[in-house]
Amino acid sequence: MNFKAVALSLCMVLGVNMVYGQSDKGAVSTSKHEVRLSASDGLTMGSVSILGMGISDALTGTKRVDDKYSLVYGLGYRYSLNRFRVGADLGFSQSKSKLVLFGEKTPAVKERELNFLVLPTAEFVYYRKGILELYGGAGAGVNLTRHTETGLTEAGKRIARKADLSTSFAYQVNPIALRLGNDRIGGFLEAGLGNKGFLTAGISLRF
Repeated sequence: MNFKAVALSLCMVLGVNMVYGQSDKGAVSTSKHEVRLSASDGLTMGSVSILGMGISDALTGTKRVDDKYSLVYGLGYRYSLNRFRVGADLGFSQSKSKLVLFGEKTPAVKERELNFLVLPTAEFVYYRKGILELYGGAGAGVNLTRHTETGLTEAGKRIARKADLSTSFAYQVNPIALRLGNDRIGGFLEAGLGNKGFLTAGISLRF
């Protein structure tokens, strides 16, 4: 799943709603529950990881190669209280890299990190008309990170650390967000800053 697939899904959802009409013409949604599936760029998570590793590498003289960072895949729930919504978002991402020791040319250690986000979230809907809804939201919670290392050489096997689990503060603030859809199904796009990244897109189901 990538942003092209998400964009295509949004276009399909919009087309369905244009064909079957606008079921939400008022200012209040009749659906109280909402489930969301999303994908975020994850650029913030990758940048923070790169910065932390860069400082460590500068001190030890090592370097990292083959850095790979996934999108942040999310599952969310919202409960509607008129123009306010409360709920939580769960997010998952992973990153991989290889460590080259000082004075060597081939990678000695393979690293992998799994990130699991838990973000209680609140939103406010400041405009709704027809199939268009504009809102903003913010969430704060925890990021659970599991770090594992695998030795690729004899030297790497000697220095590879055991798997460990750590926690850190996580947040996401999306002041600009829109949803296109009716009172049952729609697509959304959010812009902001936080652990999920700068852009989040997905599909929402209301009931």
